[in-house]
Amino acid sequence: MSSQVEKTKKPFDKKKWRTKKYSNKQKFQDWDERRKKAVIRDYYKDLSKSGNERPLDPLNGKDANLTKQQKRLNPHKEAQERYNQIQEEKKARRLEALKKKEEIRQALDEYKQKKKFKNKKLGKKTKKGQPVMKERLELLLEKIQASVNT
Repeated sequence: MSSQVEKTKKPFDKKKWRTKKYSNKQKFQDWDERRKKAVIRDYYKDLSKSGNERPLDPLNGKDANLTKQQKRLNPHKEAQERYNQIQEEKKARRLEALKKKEEIRQALDEYKQKKKFKNKKLGKKTKKGQPVMKERLELLLEKIQASVNT
């Protein structure tokens, strides 16, 4: 039987050799395969360190989701996401500060309006220059009612 199976040298395929040697597409495919294998190897190494069982092999196509979960974002995308997050936080703080400023402005306007109303009533005088007691009594009544209600 061994005599029948002769070891014959395969003919040299120059086209195949040329694509393997010089084709960027072929180089990229080889690099991509090596990278995927390295990621999976690191993943299994981490699993063995943590003590978990080895799941299905993703290279055989039984569990292709593992490679997708294993891939991390590249540093540029991570930096971009961090930058976007910081910008959103700044925008939120700015909006909060504007809201606070608007509330303070409204409270001041309300206070000034009440003060103006009060001074107008207290400033009324009779023809002889005496203060009008009716207005003062009304203010006192309002003050008493407000204190009773709260």
